[in-house]
Amino acid sequence: MIDGRRSYTRSVQRRVCAVLAAACLSTGCLVVSLQPAYDDQSVTFNEMLLGQWENAEDGTRATVERGEWRSYKITFTDRTNTRIFQGNLTKIGASTFLDLTEMRGADPGPFLVPVHGVARIAVNDDALEVALLDYDWFIRAMNRKTLGRLSTAVDDRRNAVITASTGELKRWLGQTPAGAFAAPATFTRK
Repeated sequence: MIDGRRSYTRSVQRRVCAVLAAACLSTGCLVVSLQPAYDDQSVTFNEMLLGQWENAEDGTRATVERGEWRSYKITFTDRTNTRIFQGNLTKIGASTFLDLTEMRGADPGPFLVPVHGVARIAVNDDALEVALLDYDWFIRAMNRKTLGRLSTAVDDRRNAVITASTGELKRWLGQTPAGAFAAPATFTRK
């Protein structure tokens, strides 16, 4: 009976996380970085990431294609939107991270600064786990000043913005505190 309750509780938590993530994507509430989590020397490419992926719990889908150089073109679709990202993969310590930016192409002008989303990922055969930085954890850590040398700010949309250099961001990701990433969403290959 206890295992059944734990399973049910995890299922409910995942659904709540999916709903909160959708709400946050539309109104802010993200953790983003001004600088990428990779540099030219650390960019990697994993063929296993290519393909079509779907999250059965919330119906989100992602198509991952080869992009320019060693990048990915990622088309992400949820219930209301389709967004196109450029992704760059980097390995820091034992973890693999996908750095996401809105797809480039048109010049948005000098007053729009591109930001980077950082997801910790794991690809195993036909399963892809994706965990974003946990917004609530990050805001608490900012308020408690427990992020070490990682400089941060909050923008006018209430996004937590990492303003640190790529080097500082990579050092922090290499020893990320427990709880810094939200529970992973699992996608299966289609």
